[in-house]
Amino acid sequence: MASKGASRPETATDQELLEVFLQHIPDDIYFKDRDSRFVRISRALATRFGLSDPADAVGKSDFDMFTAEHAEQAFADEQEIIRTGRPVVAKEEKETWPDGHETWASTTKVPLRDRLGKIVGTVGISRDVTERRRAQHELHEYKKHLEELVAARTAELTRANNALASSNAELEKFAYVASHDLQEPLRMVASYTQLLARRYQGKLDADADEFIAFAVDGASRMQQLIQDLLSYSRLATQGQQLELIESQVACNTAVMDLRLSIEDSGAVVNIGTLPTVRADPAQLAQLFLNLIGNAIKYRNEHTPEIQVAARAESGRWVFSVQDNGIGIDSRYHSRIFEMFQRLHPREKYSGTGIGLAICKKIVDRHGGRIWVESRPGHGSTFLFTIPQIERTAE
Repeated sequence: MASKGASRPETATDQELLEVFLQHIPDDIYFKDRDSRFVRISRALATRFGLSDPADAVGKSDFDMFTAEHAEQAFADEQEIIRTGRPVVAKEEKETWPDGHETWASTTKVPLRDRLGKIVGTVGISRDVTERRRAQHELHEYKKHLEELVAARTAELTRANNALASSNAELEKFAYVASHDLQEPLRMVASYTQLLARRYQGKLDADADEFIAFAVDGASRMQQLIQDLLSYSRLATQGQQLELIESQVACNTAVMDLRLSIEDSGAVVNIGTLPTVRADPAQLAQLFLNLIGNAIKYRNEHTPEIQVAARAESGRWVFSVQDNGIGIDSRYHSRIFEMFQRLHPREKYSGTGIGLAICKKIVDRHGGRIWVESRPGHGSTFLFTIPQIERTAE
C-alpha cells in the first residue's frame, strides 16, 4: 500500500526526477566533472548565465561565464574539494560577470561521488545574496557616518568643555586676585569710616551722622562680600585632597563654630548617625556650617529646630538638613544656588547671597548634587549627595 503524501511515480527514473528538480528549484545548482566543466545546471542558473537552455552550459566552465579572476578562484576551490573531499560551506563570494556588473552569492560545494564512492566531480548550490550584501554595506556606511558624526560632536564638546574649564579657571583666578588685592584698601576705608563714626558721632548734624552710618555699613558689607568671594574662588584652587573622613566630625565642627548663633537663637540641633565619606574635611564642615547657619538665620517666631541626617540610596549618601523656618517658594528653589541671589532685603536678613552658591560648588566638587524641598511657612529641607565609597574586593 502506498503511503500518504507525495509519492514517487513508479515509472519515473532518478534521471527524470533530477531534471524536474533542476527545472523548478529557484536556486543556482550545478554539477561539474573533475575538470570543473559543467555537466548539468538548474534553469535558474541558466537564466543568470543568459542561456535559453540549461543544456547549453554542458562542457563549459566558469571561464566561459565569469571574469578570469573569479573563475580561477572557483576552479581552485573545486580542485581542493576533489583532492581532499572536504566541502566548502556557505562561502560568500563576489561574482564578476563579463559585462562588468558584480553580484554576491552564498555558495556551498560538496564532492560528487559515483556508486563506489569515488569522487568524480563537484556539486554546488548558490543563492544570490546581493541585496543582503548591499543592505549590509549601506548599514555599515550609515554606521560609519554616525560614528564620524559622534566623533566630531564629541571632539566639539571636548573643545567646548576645555574652553569652559579654561575660562572658569581664569575667572576663579581673577576673582581670587581681585578679592585678595581689594582687601587692603577696603580695610583702610573701613577703618577710617569707623574712626569717623567714633570720633564725630553726635558732634555734627543729623545728616552727617546718617552719611557716616551709610559709609560704615557699606564698607562692612563690601568687606564681607570680598571675603565671601575669596572663599568661593578658593574652593577649587586651594581645596584639600579628598580623603576618607567621618562626616559626623565635620558636622560637629560646624556646630561648634555656630555655638554663639545657636545660643542666641535657642536653636536645637539634632544630628543623626552620619557616614564615612570621601571628602575635603574643611569644605564639608563649611557646607554643614552654611546650611545649619541658614536654618538658624531664616527662622520664624518659633524656636529653631534643625535635624541633620543621612541615608544610603543607589550608591550614594543623601544628606539632609531640615528646619522649621520660614520656608522658600518653589519659584526660587533653583535660583537660590546662584551667585548674589537674595530673596529678602538686607534690613531683615543679612548676607551677601553667596552662601548657597558656595554650598553648590562644594557639592559639585565632591561629585554630588544639592537641592531644596520647601514651602513658605513650612520650613525647608536642604539635601545633598556624596557618592558612597567603593569597596574593593579583599
